[in-house]
Amino acid sequence: MKKFLITTPIYYPNGYPHIGHAYSSFIADFYARYKRLFGYDVKFSTGNDENSQKIVQQAESEGKDVMEYLNAMGKKREDVRQHLQISYTDFIRTTQENHKKLVQEMLQKSYNHWDIYEGEYKGYYCIGCEGFKTEKDLIPKDWEMVCPDHLKKPDLITEKNRFFKLSKYENQIKKFYTDHPEFLVPEYRYNEIKSFVNGGLIDFSVSRETNKFWIPLPFDPSQVTYVRYDALFNYVTASKDAWFRNEDTEIVHVLGKDIVKFHGIFWPAMLMSVQEKLPNKEFITGFFTVDGQKMSKSLGNVIDPVKVVDDYDRDAVIFNLLYDVPIGADGDFSVERLWHLYESMLIGWWGNLVNRVTSLCKKYGITSGKFNKQKWETFKEDNESKLLHYFEEWRDNAKIEEQYLRKAEIKSYLDDRYQLVQRANEYITRAEPRAKYKNDDTKNEAIADLQFLLYIVKNIALISAPILINGFKKIQDIFGNEEFGKIDSSKNGNEHQFKLVFDQEDFTVNLNPAIIYKKKEE
Repeated sequence: MKKFLITTPIYYPNGYPHIGHAYSSFIADFYARYKRLFGYDVKFSTGNDENSQKIVQQAESEGKDVMEYLNAMGKKREDVRQHLQISYTDFIRTTQENHKKLVQEMLQKSYNHWDIYEGEYKGYYCIGCEGFKTEKDLIPKDWEMVCPDHLKKPDLITEKNRFFKLSKYENQIKKFYTDHPEFLVPEYRYNEIKSFVNGGLIDFSVSRETNKFWIPLPFDPSQVTYVRYDALFNYVTASKDAWFRNEDTEIVHVLGKDIVKFHGIFWPAMLMSVQEKLPNKEFITGFFTVDGQKMSKSLGNVIDPVKVVDDYDRDAVIFNLLYDVPIGADGDFSVERLWHLYESMLIGWWGNLVNRVTSLCKKYGITSGKFNKQKWETFKEDNESKLLHYFEEWRDNAKIEEQYLRKAEIKSYLDDRYQLVQRANEYITRAEPRAKYKNDDTKNEAIADLQFLLYIVKNIALISAPILINGFKKIQDIFGNEEFGKIDSSKNGNEHQFKLVFDQEDFTVNLNPAIIYKKKEE
Protein backbone atom coordinates (compact mmCIF):
# COMPACT_ATOMS: atom_id res chain seq x y z
CA MET A 1 0.00 0.00 0.00
CA LYS A 2 1.24 3.51 -0.85
CA LYS A 3 2.14 5.61 2.21
CA PHE A 4 1.54 9.32 2.77
CA LEU A 5 2.67 11.60 5.61
CA ILE A 6 1.13 15.07 5.88
CA THR A 7 2.15 17.46 8.66
CA THR A 8 1.19 20.85 10.02
CA PRO A 9 3.66 23.04 11.88
CA ILE A 10 3.77 22.32 15.59
CA TYR A 11 2.71 25.40 17.50
CA TYR A 12 3.87 27.07 20.67
CA PRO A 13 1.14 26.24 23.22
CA ASN A 14 1.24 29.58 25.04
CA GLY A 15 -1.77 31.00 23.22
CA TYR A 16 -5.14 29.98 21.84
CA PRO A 17 -5.24 28.72 18.22
CA HIS A 18 -6.48 31.35 15.76
CA ILE A 19 -7.87 31.24 12.23
CA GLY A 20 -4.37 31.05 10.68
CA HIS A 21 -3.65 27.85 12.61
CA ALA A 22 -6.99 26.45 11.46
CA TYR A 23 -6.12 27.28 7.83
CA SER A 24 -2.94 25.15 7.90
CA SER A 25 -4.79 22.33 9.63
CA PHE A 26 -7.65 22.43 7.12
CA ILE A 27 -5.20 22.20 4.19
CA ALA A 28 -3.50 19.19 5.72
CA ASP A 29 -6.86 17.61 6.57
CA PHE A 30 -8.05 17.99 2.97
CA TYR A 31 -4.94 16.20 1.72
CA ALA A 32 -5.13 13.46 4.35
CA ARG A 33 -8.78 12.72 3.56
CA TYR A 34 -8.26 12.73 -0.19
CA LYS A 35 -5.24 10.45 -0.01
CA ARG A 36 -7.19 7.96 2.11
CA LEU A 37 -9.88 7.81 -0.57
CA PHE A 38 -7.11 7.28 -3.15
CA GLY A 39 -5.89 4.21 -1.29
CA TYR A 40 -2.94 5.57 0.67
CA ASP A 41 -2.00 4.52 4.17
CA VAL A 42 -2.05 7.99 5.75
CA LYS A 43 -0.31 9.46 8.75
CA PHE A 44 -1.37 13.02 9.60
CA SER A 45 0.78 14.69 12.23
CA THR A 46 0.33 17.88 14.24
CA GLY A 47 1.29 18.90 17.76
CA ASN A 48 2.85 21.33 20.23
CA ASP A 49 6.36 22.79 20.30
CA GLU A 50 6.99 22.69 24.04
CA ASN A 51 10.77 23.00 24.58
CA SER A 52 10.72 26.76 24.49
CA GLN A 53 12.06 29.51 26.76
CA LYS A 54 8.87 31.51 26.31
CA ILE A 55 6.87 28.54 27.63
CA VAL A 56 9.00 28.47 30.79
CA GLN A 57 8.47 32.19 31.27
CA GLN A 58 4.71 31.94 30.67
CA ALA A 59 4.34 29.11 33.19
CA GLU A 60 6.35 31.04 35.76
CA SER A 61 4.25 34.18 35.20
CA GLU A 62 1.12 32.13 35.98
CA GLY A 63 2.71 30.51 39.02
CA LYS A 64 2.50 27.01 37.54
CA ASP A 65 4.86 24.09 37.17
CA VAL A 66 6.05 23.95 33.55
CA MET A 67 4.70 20.47 32.85
CA GLU A 68 1.40 21.26 34.58
CA TYR A 69 1.06 24.26 32.30
CA LEU A 70 2.03 22.26 29.20
CA ASN A 71 -0.38 19.43 29.98
CA ALA A 72 -3.26 21.89 30.29
CA MET A 73 -2.35 23.68 27.04
CA GLY A 74 -1.80 20.38 25.22
CA LYS A 75 -5.30 19.25 26.19
CA LYS A 76 -6.75 22.57 25.02
CA ARG A 77 -5.05 22.30 21.62
CA GLU A 78 -6.20 18.73 21.11
CA ASP A 79 -9.77 19.74 22.03
CA VAL A 80 -9.72 22.51 19.41
CA ARG A 81 -8.54 20.20 16.64
CA GLN A 82 -11.12 17.59 17.53
CA HIS A 83 -13.84 20.27 17.54
CA LEU A 84 -12.71 21.31 14.06
CA GLN A 85 -12.83 17.63 13.01
CA ILE A 86 -9.19 17.57 11.96
CA SER A 87 -8.48 13.91 11.17
CA TYR A 88 -4.92 13.76 12.50
CA THR A 89 -3.45 10.42 13.51
CA ASP A 90 -0.52 11.71 15.59
CA PHE A 91 -0.32 14.59 18.07
CA ILE A 92 3.35 15.17 18.92
CA ARG A 93 4.39 16.99 22.07
CA THR A 94 8.12 17.63 22.03
CA THR A 95 8.37 16.89 25.76
CA GLN A 96 7.21 13.30 25.25
CA GLU A 97 9.82 10.62 25.88
CA ASN A 98 9.90 9.02 22.42
CA HIS A 99 10.57 12.42 20.85
CA LYS A 100 13.37 13.19 23.30
CA LYS A 101 14.93 9.81 22.59
CA LEU A 102 14.70 10.29 18.82
CA VAL A 103 16.22 13.80 18.93
CA GLN A 104 19.16 12.51 20.96
CA GLU A 105 19.59 9.66 18.48
CA MET A 106 19.66 12.16 15.59
CA LEU A 107 22.12 14.43 17.40
CA GLN A 108 24.44 11.51 18.04
CA LYS A 109 24.32 10.46 14.38
CA SER A 110 25.22 13.97 13.20
CA TYR A 111 27.96 14.16 15.81
CA ASN A 112 29.35 10.80 14.67
CA HIS A 113 29.40 12.12 11.10
CA TRP A 114 31.52 15.11 12.27
CA ASP A 115 28.64 17.48 11.51
CA ILE A 116 28.41 18.98 15.03
CA TYR A 117 31.30 20.83 16.63
CA GLU A 118 31.96 23.13 19.58
CA GLY A 119 32.27 26.89 19.21
CA GLU A 120 31.37 30.21 20.80
CA TYR A 121 28.35 32.21 19.81
CA LYS A 122 27.76 35.90 20.34
CA GLY A 123 24.57 37.41 19.11
CA TYR A 124 21.24 39.05 19.80
CA TYR A 125 18.71 36.51 21.03
CA CYS A 126 14.96 37.25 20.86
CA ILE A 127 12.97 35.05 23.24
CA GLY A 128 9.74 35.79 21.37
CA CYS A 129 11.21 34.43 18.14
CA GLU A 130 13.26 31.75 19.90
CA GLY A 131 16.08 32.76 17.59
CA PHE A 132 19.18 34.86 17.10
CA LYS A 133 19.11 38.13 15.18
CA THR A 134 21.84 39.94 13.31
CA GLU A 135 22.15 43.71 13.60
CA LYS A 136 20.61 44.11 10.14
CA ASP A 137 17.53 42.15 11.33
CA LEU A 138 16.75 44.79 13.99
CA ILE A 139 14.84 48.06 13.65
CA PRO A 140 15.09 51.31 15.64
CA LYS A 141 12.49 52.09 18.32
CA ASP A 142 12.78 54.60 21.20
CA TRP A 143 16.55 54.91 20.75
CA GLU A 144 17.04 51.13 20.80
CA MET A 145 17.38 48.42 18.17
CA VAL A 146 14.52 45.96 18.58
CA CYS A 147 13.10 42.81 17.02
CA PRO A 148 10.69 43.89 14.23
CA ASP A 149 8.17 41.22 15.19
CA HIS A 150 8.08 41.68 18.98
CA LEU A 151 9.38 45.29 19.27
CA LYS A 152 11.60 44.32 22.18
CA LYS A 153 15.35 44.64 22.54
CA PRO A 154 16.96 41.19 22.18
CA ASP A 155 19.43 39.96 24.77
CA LEU A 156 23.09 40.09 23.76
CA ILE A 157 24.35 36.59 24.52
CA THR A 158 27.84 35.13 24.49
CA GLU A 159 28.04 31.43 25.28
CA LYS A 160 29.61 28.13 24.36
CA ASN A 161 27.47 26.30 21.82
CA ARG A 162 27.51 23.31 19.54
CA PHE A 163 27.18 24.14 15.86
CA PHE A 164 25.80 22.19 12.91
CA LYS A 165 27.89 22.24 9.71
CA LEU A 166 25.23 23.67 7.43
CA SER A 167 27.93 25.00 5.09
CA LYS A 168 29.09 21.42 4.44
CA TYR A 169 25.75 20.63 2.75
CA GLU A 170 25.45 23.73 0.57
CA ASN A 171 26.23 21.93 -2.70
CA GLN A 172 24.03 18.95 -1.81
CA ILE A 173 21.13 21.27 -1.07
CA LYS A 174 21.59 23.06 -4.39
CA LYS A 175 21.62 19.71 -6.20
CA PHE A 176 18.48 18.67 -4.33
CA TYR A 177 16.75 21.85 -5.52
CA THR A 178 17.82 21.12 -9.12
CA ASP A 179 16.60 17.53 -8.91
CA HIS A 180 13.30 18.57 -7.28
CA PRO A 181 12.09 21.71 -9.10
CA GLU A 182 8.65 21.58 -7.47
CA PHE A 183 9.83 20.84 -3.93
CA LEU A 184 8.53 24.09 -2.46
CA VAL A 185 5.21 25.74 -3.36
CA PRO A 186 4.58 28.54 -4.29
CA GLU A 187 7.43 29.00 -6.75
CA TYR A 188 8.30 32.54 -5.68
CA ARG A 189 8.96 31.31 -2.12
CA TYR A 190 11.18 28.61 -3.58
CA ASN A 191 13.10 31.25 -5.52
CA GLU A 192 13.64 33.24 -2.31
CA ILE A 193 15.10 30.17 -0.63
CA LYS A 194 17.36 29.40 -3.59
CA SER A 195 18.61 33.00 -3.58
CA PHE A 196 19.41 32.74 0.13
CA VAL A 197 21.41 29.55 -0.41
CA ASN A 198 23.24 31.07 -3.37
CA GLY A 199 24.43 33.80 -1.01
CA GLY A 200 26.35 31.19 0.95
CA LEU A 201 25.39 29.16 4.02
CA ILE A 202 26.89 29.52 7.46
CA ASP A 203 26.80 27.00 10.28
CA PHE A 204 24.13 27.43 12.95
CA SER A 205 23.93 26.75 16.67
CA VAL A 206 22.03 23.64 17.76
CA SER A 207 22.48 23.97 21.52
CA ARG A 208 22.27 26.27 24.53
CA GLU A 209 24.04 26.21 27.86
CA THR A 210 21.75 28.54 29.82
CA ASN A 211 18.44 26.64 29.75
CA LYS A 212 18.11 23.29 31.50
CA PHE A 213 14.50 22.49 30.59
CA TRP A 214 15.27 21.28 27.07
CA ILE A 215 16.72 18.01 25.74
CA PRO A 216 20.34 17.34 26.85
CA LEU A 217 22.92 16.60 24.16
CA PRO A 218 23.87 12.90 24.40
CA PHE A 219 27.56 13.69 23.92
CA ASP A 220 27.61 16.82 26.15
CA PRO A 221 24.96 16.86 28.92
CA SER A 222 26.02 20.38 29.94
CA GLN A 223 24.30 21.60 26.77
CA VAL A 224 20.65 21.32 25.73
CA THR A 225 19.15 21.20 22.24
CA TYR A 226 18.13 24.43 20.55
CA VAL A 227 14.36 24.42 20.09
CA ARG A 228 14.52 24.96 16.32
CA TYR A 229 16.58 21.79 15.90
CA ASP A 230 14.47 19.72 18.28
CA ALA A 231 11.12 20.85 16.85
CA LEU A 232 11.82 19.90 13.25
CA PHE A 233 12.41 16.28 14.16
CA ASN A 234 8.80 15.95 15.34
CA TYR A 235 8.04 14.92 11.75
CA VAL A 236 10.33 11.92 12.12
CA THR A 237 8.95 11.10 15.57
CA ALA A 238 5.51 10.78 13.98
CA SER A 239 6.66 8.48 11.20
CA LYS A 240 9.79 6.68 12.36
CA ASP A 241 8.17 3.24 12.27
CA ALA A 242 10.17 1.09 9.84
CA TRP A 243 6.98 -0.11 8.16
CA PHE A 244 5.94 3.47 7.36
CA ARG A 245 8.89 5.80 6.79
CA ASN A 246 10.81 4.52 3.78
CA GLU A 247 11.89 5.76 0.37
CA ASP A 248 8.43 5.13 -1.10
CA THR A 249 6.60 7.22 1.50
CA GLU A 250 5.31 10.53 0.17
CA ILE A 251 6.03 13.27 2.72
CA VAL A 252 4.36 16.71 2.62
CA HIS A 253 4.81 19.57 5.10
CA VAL A 254 2.35 22.47 5.43
CA LEU A 255 3.97 25.47 7.10
CA GLY A 256 3.90 29.25 7.42
CA LYS A 257 6.17 31.61 5.53
CA ASP A 258 7.83 32.72 8.78
CA ILE A 259 9.53 29.32 9.17
CA VAL A 260 10.28 28.56 5.53
CA LYS A 261 14.05 29.11 5.92
CA PHE A 262 14.24 26.47 8.63
CA HIS A 263 12.18 23.98 6.64
CA GLY A 264 13.55 24.75 3.20
CA ILE A 265 17.28 24.92 4.05
CA PHE A 266 18.17 23.74 7.55
CA TRP A 267 15.81 20.76 7.57
CA PRO A 268 17.05 19.13 4.34
CA ALA A 269 20.65 19.44 5.56
CA MET A 270 19.78 17.99 8.96
CA LEU A 271 18.10 15.02 7.29
CA MET A 272 21.03 14.51 4.92
CA SER A 273 23.35 14.39 7.92
CA VAL A 274 21.41 11.58 9.63
CA GLN A 275 20.56 9.83 6.32
CA GLU A 276 16.79 10.16 6.68
CA LYS A 277 14.38 10.65 3.79
CA LEU A 278 13.74 14.27 2.77
CA PRO A 279 10.19 15.59 2.28
CA ASN A 280 8.71 15.46 -1.21
CA LYS A 281 6.80 18.73 -0.89
CA GLU A 282 6.51 21.80 1.29
CA PHE A 283 3.42 24.00 0.96
CA ILE A 284 4.02 27.52 2.29
CA THR A 285 1.08 29.51 3.64
CA GLY A 286 0.85 33.26 4.17
CA PHE A 287 -0.43 35.37 7.06
CA PHE A 288 -4.00 36.41 7.84
CA THR A 289 -5.51 39.79 8.49
CA VAL A 290 -9.07 40.39 9.72
CA ASP A 291 -11.13 42.91 7.77
CA GLY A 292 -7.88 44.33 6.45
CA GLN A 293 -6.20 44.69 9.86
CA LYS A 294 -3.46 42.62 11.47
CA MET A 295 -4.80 40.19 14.07
CA SER A 296 -4.06 41.55 17.53
CA LYS A 297 -5.27 40.89 21.07
CA SER A 298 -5.22 44.62 21.74
CA LEU A 299 -7.56 45.23 18.80
CA GLY A 300 -9.79 42.35 19.91
CA ASN A 301 -9.94 40.92 16.38
CA VAL A 302 -8.24 37.55 16.85
CA ILE A 303 -10.61 35.04 15.24
CA ASP A 304 -11.45 31.94 17.27
CA PRO A 305 -11.98 29.13 14.72
CA VAL A 306 -14.14 27.16 17.18
CA LYS A 307 -16.57 30.05 17.49
CA VAL A 308 -16.98 30.62 13.75
CA VAL A 309 -17.44 26.86 13.20
CA ASP A 310 -20.15 26.85 15.85
CA ASP A 311 -21.77 29.99 14.43
CA TYR A 312 -21.84 28.68 10.86
CA ASP A 313 -20.59 25.20 10.04
CA ARG A 314 -17.23 23.54 9.73
CA ASP A 315 -17.88 23.14 5.99
CA ALA A 316 -18.50 26.86 5.56
CA VAL A 317 -15.27 27.86 7.31
CA ILE A 318 -12.99 25.45 5.44
CA PHE A 319 -14.66 26.29 2.13
CA ASN A 320 -14.21 30.01 2.77
CA LEU A 321 -10.54 29.69 3.73
CA LEU A 322 -9.47 27.31 0.96
CA TYR A 323 -11.57 28.97 -1.74
CA ASP A 324 -10.49 32.53 -0.98
CA VAL A 325 -6.83 32.04 -0.04
CA PRO A 326 -4.60 30.14 -2.52
CA ILE A 327 -1.63 28.41 -0.89
CA GLY A 328 1.21 30.91 -0.62
CA ALA A 329 -0.91 34.05 -0.52
CA ASP A 330 -1.69 36.22 2.47
CA GLY A 331 -5.39 36.16 3.30
CA ASP A 332 -7.99 38.39 4.83
CA PHE A 333 -10.75 36.87 6.93
CA SER A 334 -14.14 38.56 7.00
CA VAL A 335 -17.28 37.26 8.67
CA GLU A 336 -19.26 39.07 5.97
CA ARG A 337 -17.41 37.14 3.26
CA LEU A 338 -17.89 33.86 5.16
CA TRP A 339 -21.63 34.56 5.37
CA HIS A 340 -21.80 35.40 1.64
CA LEU A 341 -20.06 32.20 0.51
CA TYR A 342 -22.12 30.10 2.90
CA GLU A 343 -25.40 31.59 1.70
CA SER A 344 -24.57 31.58 -2.01
CA MET A 345 -22.31 28.62 -2.75
CA LEU A 346 -23.17 26.10 -0.04
CA ILE A 347 -26.83 26.85 0.63
CA GLY A 348 -27.89 28.56 -2.60
CA TRP A 349 -26.17 26.30 -5.12
CA TRP A 350 -25.15 23.00 -3.55
CA GLY A 351 -27.77 22.71 -0.80
CA ASN A 352 -30.52 23.83 -3.15
CA LEU A 353 -29.49 21.29 -5.81
CA VAL A 354 -29.50 18.39 -3.35
CA ASN A 355 -32.87 19.42 -1.95
CA ARG A 356 -34.52 19.97 -5.35
CA VAL A 357 -33.38 16.62 -6.74
CA THR A 358 -34.03 14.44 -3.70
CA SER A 359 -37.36 16.07 -2.82
CA LEU A 360 -38.74 15.57 -6.33
CA CYS A 361 -37.45 11.99 -6.45
CA LYS A 362 -39.09 11.27 -3.10
CA LYS A 363 -42.34 12.87 -4.21
CA TYR A 364 -42.48 10.82 -7.40
CA GLY A 365 -41.42 7.55 -5.77
CA ILE A 366 -38.09 7.29 -7.58
CA THR A 367 -35.90 4.70 -5.85
CA SER A 368 -32.82 4.54 -8.08
CA GLY A 369 -30.20 6.74 -9.67
CA LYS A 370 -29.01 5.94 -13.19
CA PHE A 371 -26.32 7.07 -15.57
CA ASN A 372 -27.68 8.02 -18.99
CA LYS A 373 -25.22 8.34 -21.88
CA GLN A 374 -27.39 10.74 -23.88
CA LYS A 375 -28.09 13.00 -20.91
CA TRP A 376 -24.40 12.89 -19.95
CA GLU A 377 -23.44 14.31 -23.35
CA THR A 378 -25.98 17.10 -22.84
CA PHE A 379 -24.65 17.73 -19.33
CA LYS A 380 -21.08 18.05 -20.61
CA GLU A 381 -21.91 20.65 -23.27
CA ASP A 382 -20.20 24.00 -22.60
CA ASN A 383 -19.07 22.75 -19.19
CA GLU A 384 -15.57 24.02 -18.42
CA SER A 385 -14.99 21.96 -15.28
CA LYS A 386 -11.90 19.75 -15.59
CA LEU A 387 -13.47 17.41 -13.04
CA LEU A 388 -15.81 16.18 -15.77
CA HIS A 389 -12.95 14.07 -17.11
CA TYR A 390 -12.61 12.35 -13.76
CA PHE A 391 -16.27 11.34 -13.74
CA GLU A 392 -15.34 9.21 -16.73
CA GLU A 393 -11.79 8.22 -15.70
CA TRP A 394 -11.90 8.18 -11.92
CA ARG A 395 -9.73 5.07 -11.71
CA ASP A 396 -6.82 7.16 -12.98
CA ASN A 397 -6.22 8.91 -9.68
CA ALA A 398 -2.84 10.16 -10.87
CA LYS A 399 -4.59 12.69 -13.10
CA ILE A 400 -6.38 14.33 -10.18
CA GLU A 401 -3.21 14.32 -8.12
CA GLU A 402 -1.24 15.93 -10.93
CA GLN A 403 -3.93 18.47 -11.83
CA TYR A 404 -4.75 19.67 -8.34
CA LEU A 405 -2.97 18.10 -5.37
CA ARG A 406 0.71 18.15 -6.35
CA LYS A 407 0.40 21.75 -7.49
CA ALA A 408 -1.59 22.76 -4.39
CA GLU A 409 -4.40 23.98 -6.66
CA ILE A 410 -7.14 23.57 -4.07
CA LYS A 411 -8.93 26.71 -5.20
CA SER A 412 -8.98 25.40 -8.78
CA TYR A 413 -10.42 22.14 -7.48
CA LEU A 414 -13.21 23.99 -5.68
CA ASP A 415 -13.82 26.21 -8.71
CA ASP A 416 -14.18 23.17 -10.98
CA ARG A 417 -16.47 21.47 -8.45
CA TYR A 418 -18.56 24.66 -8.36
CA GLN A 419 -18.86 24.54 -12.16
CA LEU A 420 -20.38 21.06 -11.87
CA VAL A 421 -22.86 22.22 -9.23
CA GLN A 422 -23.89 25.20 -11.37
CA ARG A 423 -24.27 22.97 -14.42
CA ALA A 424 -26.48 20.54 -12.51
CA ASN A 425 -28.72 23.38 -11.31
CA GLU A 426 -28.99 24.72 -14.84
CA TYR A 427 -29.79 21.21 -16.11
CA ILE A 428 -32.71 20.71 -13.73
CA THR A 429 -34.04 24.19 -14.53
CA ARG A 430 -33.99 23.50 -18.28
CA ALA A 431 -35.28 19.93 -17.98
CA GLU A 432 -38.33 21.04 -15.94
CA PRO A 433 -39.02 17.56 -14.51
CA ARG A 434 -41.90 18.85 -12.40
CA ALA A 435 -43.78 20.06 -15.48
CA LYS A 436 -42.86 16.98 -17.52
CA TYR A 437 -44.06 14.62 -14.81
CA LYS A 438 -47.59 16.07 -15.00
CA ASN A 439 -47.86 15.10 -18.66
CA ASP A 440 -48.24 11.40 -19.46
CA ASP A 441 -46.31 11.85 -22.71
CA THR A 442 -43.22 13.22 -20.92
CA LYS A 443 -43.55 11.55 -17.51
CA ASN A 444 -40.91 8.89 -18.26
CA GLU A 445 -38.56 11.57 -19.51
CA ALA A 446 -38.95 13.42 -16.18
CA ILE A 447 -38.15 10.23 -14.26
CA ALA A 448 -35.06 9.62 -16.41
CA ASP A 449 -33.85 13.20 -15.83
CA LEU A 450 -34.24 12.88 -12.06
CA GLN A 451 -32.53 9.48 -11.98
CA PHE A 452 -29.63 10.98 -13.92
CA LEU A 453 -29.47 13.95 -11.55
CA LEU A 454 -29.30 11.54 -8.58
CA TYR A 455 -26.24 10.04 -10.27
CA ILE A 456 -24.70 13.50 -10.70
CA VAL A 457 -25.45 14.52 -7.09
CA LYS A 458 -23.94 11.25 -5.85
CA ASN A 459 -20.66 11.82 -7.64
CA ILE A 460 -20.39 15.52 -6.81
CA ALA A 461 -20.96 14.55 -3.18
CA LEU A 462 -18.14 12.01 -3.43
CA ILE A 463 -15.61 14.49 -4.81
CA SER A 464 -16.71 16.89 -2.05
CA ALA A 465 -16.24 14.28 0.70
CA PRO A 466 -12.69 15.29 1.74
CA ILE A 467 -13.67 18.92 2.35
CA LEU A 468 -17.43 19.30 2.96
CA ILE A 469 -17.50 16.50 5.50
CA ASN A 470 -20.65 17.49 7.42
CA GLY A 471 -22.64 17.99 4.23
CA PHE A 472 -21.39 14.64 2.95
CA LYS A 473 -22.59 12.84 6.09
CA LYS A 474 -26.04 14.40 5.66
CA ILE A 475 -26.21 13.38 2.00
CA GLN A 476 -25.29 9.84 2.99
CA ASP A 477 -28.30 9.88 5.35
CA ILE A 478 -30.52 11.43 2.68
CA PHE A 479 -29.67 8.77 0.09
CA GLY A 480 -30.18 5.82 2.40
CA ASN A 481 -27.82 3.68 0.32
CA GLU A 482 -25.88 1.15 2.39
CA GLU A 483 -22.71 1.13 0.26
CA PHE A 484 -22.67 4.93 0.01
CA GLY A 485 -23.05 5.19 3.78
CA LYS A 486 -19.87 3.19 4.46
CA ILE A 487 -17.50 5.81 3.02
CA ASP A 488 -15.46 7.65 5.68
CA SER A 489 -12.56 9.91 4.65
CA SER A 490 -11.26 10.05 8.23
CA LYS A 491 -10.13 6.41 8.11
CA ASN A 492 -7.69 4.40 6.02
CA GLY A 493 -9.00 1.53 3.93
CA ASN A 494 -11.90 3.29 2.17
CA GLU A 495 -10.50 3.31 -1.37
CA HIS A 496 -12.31 0.15 -2.54
CA GLN A 497 -15.62 1.40 -1.17
CA PHE A 498 -15.11 4.85 -2.67
CA LYS A 499 -14.38 3.50 -6.17
CA LEU A 500 -17.24 1.01 -5.92
CA VAL A 501 -19.78 3.74 -5.19
CA PHE A 502 -18.30 6.27 -7.61
CA ASP A 503 -18.41 3.76 -10.47
CA GLN A 504 -22.02 2.72 -9.81
CA GLU A 505 -24.14 3.75 -12.77
CA ASP A 506 -27.32 2.15 -11.45
CA PHE A 507 -27.93 2.23 -7.70
CA THR A 508 -30.85 2.17 -5.29
CA VAL A 509 -31.84 4.87 -2.84
CA ASN A 510 -34.20 5.07 0.11
CA LEU A 511 -34.59 8.82 0.17
CA ASN A 512 -35.11 10.88 3.29
CA PRO A 513 -34.77 14.50 2.01
CA ALA A 514 -33.38 17.05 4.47
CA ILE A 515 -31.75 20.48 4.46
CA ILE A 516 -27.98 19.98 4.46
CA TYR A 517 -27.08 23.59 5.33
CA LYS A 518 -29.34 25.88 7.32
CA LYS A 519 -29.42 29.64 7.00
CA LYS A 520 -27.78 31.47 9.86
CA GLU A 521 -30.31 33.18 12.08
CA GLU A 522 -29.81 36.91 12.28
